[in-house]
Amino acid sequence: MLKTILLDLDDALLDNKMESFLPAYFQRLGDTMSDTFAPDGFIRELVVGSQKMLENSDPRVTLEEAFADYFYPALDLNAGKVEAQIYTFYKEIFPSLKAVTGMRPSARPVVESLLSQGFEVVVATNPLFPRVAIEERLRWADLAPEELPFTMITSYEIFHFTKPQPAYYAEILGQLGRQPHEVVMVGNDPGLDLDPAQVLSMRVYHISDDPGDKYPGGSLDDMLEWIEQQVSAPDPEETRTVQAISARLSGHAGALATLVRKLTDDEWKRQPAPGEWSPVEIVCHLRDVELEVNQPRLAAFSAAEPPHLTALDTDPWADERDYLNQSGPEALSDFLEARVALLQELEVLNEIEWGRPAVHSLLGPTSLLELMGIATDHDFLHLAQIQATLLEIT
Repeated sequence: MLKTILLDLDDALLDNKMESFLPAYFQRLGDTMSDTFAPDGFIRELVVGSQKMLENSDPRVTLEEAFADYFYPALDLNAGKVEAQIYTFYKEIFPSLKAVTGMRPSARPVVESLLSQGFEVVVATNPLFPRVAIEERLRWADLAPEELPFTMITSYEIFHFTKPQPAYYAEILGQLGRQPHEVVMVGNDPGLDLDPAQVLSMRVYHISDDPGDKYPGGSLDDMLEWIEQQVSAPDPEETRTVQAISARLSGHAGALATLVRKLTDDEWKRQPAPGEWSPVEIVCHLRDVELEVNQPRLAAFSAAEPPHLTALDTDPWADERDYLNQSGPEALSDFLEARVALLQELEVLNEIEWGRPAVHSLLGPTSLLELMGIATDHDFLHLAQIQATLLEIT
């Protein structure tokens, strides 16, 4: 059942041609910072820092960190001082860039209609800007976030991947606890918005005066009628491909890191009800399954003969290993390290190796592709569990 609508911002909800916007943006930002350094050098490193975000594939590193790790050392800057200057720019100068954009009159009524129907609405813009800048662009579109209850606004503080990586969409699904068939992506750019979302078997809608035949499309107003049809349509089946599974393994790890990043020591250990797992127990469980189930299973496929794999009951580990009294941040760090190691091993495999057979004590004949798909299902189960837990305890 359709529950969540992801809406692109630029040239979907807001008229904003990047060929006009970006030069004006760079000019104003360079002028603002000119007392500290030469505008040309500053803008050059800003562009390279943005490219570092686009290239990031590490779920341990937020986009903000990927940018900062390059940008401030490249200019030999004190990050704290410059961050304050840049924030002032976004609050005081950036709003003037509204003049190079245009409001779409139907944007607000469409968003309000979706919200009134009970849909979660997510602003799924490419998260290359800080939240303060994206919120300002929403105001230009008459979609002020202080007035509309968006479920999520993707920004560089809370995301690890960008468009067009399918992992960006997997990260959204993981943070929301939503399956692909529950979500539709609405955007104007097939390459950035629609193709990677469809890799994950999400429904997609093309905002365009001439959408073509590949995807359903039309205007924002047309989209409302299409959404109404989708509510009663059969849910699309999920296609398990190497690209989709790799994206989910990455995106789920990033989503977990974001979900728990601000927990206090008390919140890490707080159980929503007697007998239910706290966040630290969930993360410890994910860590140990990664280290003692997923990684050994992958290693078993290196043998000459198809491996025989045994099902493991891992739930008792929570009590046996006293997860409740372990460190949540340490467990998260260990899980992320293990997941990155798994991804690096999977990255070098070809299609034939992904299809290698095995025999599982419960599943019977299976393959590496199927088992890694099951690993993503396990991720998702516990991401949804931790999101529900956080709603109860925070």
